[in-house]
Amino acid sequence: MIVSENTIQAVTELIKKCFEENRAFDRMVSVLGVDFACSNSAELIHKNIAHAFPALADDFGARCLERYNISVKYGATPAAEENYNSVEEIIARMEARSIEFQIAIMGVCKISCDNNDIHVYSDLIEILRGYNNIVEQLILLHDKIKAYGSNAMAFDHDISTFWILGDK
Repeated sequence: MIVSENTIQAVTELIKKCFEENRAFDRMVSVLGVDFACSNSAELIHKNIAHAFPALADDFGARCLERYNISVKYGATPAAEENYNSVEEIIARMEARSIEFQIAIMGVCKISCDNNDIHVYSDLIEILRGYNNIVEQLILLHDKIKAYGSNAMAFDHDISTFWILGDK
């Protein structure tokens, strides 16, 4: 086989994690928009970050498995029903999850490298390079919401002025 079983399993778990992240971010933006009336923030984060995770899953599947004639298997994802007490809590959780996911990608990079799947590793690194922009955006959002303190409405109003990803 052109890709080791260890790398196949790791990429498959990463694809599953993409859908877990999508579901978690969808829940957080729903709470952000509905419970906290931060519709600008909810829209930007939903469109540019939550929607990025299924696209990442497709990218991991196509570039790391399917191009080597390995079909993708999709695992079940848990429910997302968490409640949040503040906009800052939501943004902090988003930042933490984005970093946890970044670490997961790096872990799969290491597995692919350790198993001499350098062809897969090279694509994983390229995908990671793009994903780092999401982490950067969420670090910035967390810094900004802390600076705005309890004034979440002003944060929501101003979010496009410190938005660095894609469409505003």
